[in-house]
Amino acid sequence: MITFLLGLIILLVGGSFYGRFVDRIMRPAGAPTPATRMKNGLDFVPMRKWKNSLIELLNIAGTGPVLGPIQGILFGPIAFIAIPIGCVLGGAFHDYMCGMIAIRNDGAQMPGLVRRFLGKYVYSVYHVFIWKWEVYLWQVRESRWLMAPAER
Repeated sequence: MITFLLGLIILLVGGSFYGRFVDRIMRPAGAPTPATRMKNGLDFVPMRKWKNSLIELLNIAGTGPVLGPIQGILFGPIAFIAIPIGCVLGGAFHDYMCGMIAIRNDGAQMPGLVRRFLGKYVYSVYHVFIWKWEVYLWQVRESRWLMAPAER
């Protein structure tokens, strides 16, 4: 229970202080975001801060129910501390930096940024990885073992 509470404290304090620190260093100085500058109602739509925060929370917490129990089985209670540290230092920082890089490049999406900054070879590896991931998700969606008994 102590490690669980310590993990919660790491998430709250780390997210608060580390988030402000990274934001102070990386935030574009008063520049409007592409969503407000190039607003078209389709690709560029301004959102309220709480909606954006909710989307970020769902993105970063999505793998928790899968990886959390695996980490717990492998490493025991220390996973209650390791997972929050990884979420704050790794996941949240990564997502924030991807967002800032996209903002500084007129809202470009990740494949275009990978090709532009990392080159054709890395883009090809990235593209193959994304394609394999989509095929995997399609197979999971189409697999019969996920259907309810009445649907089989």
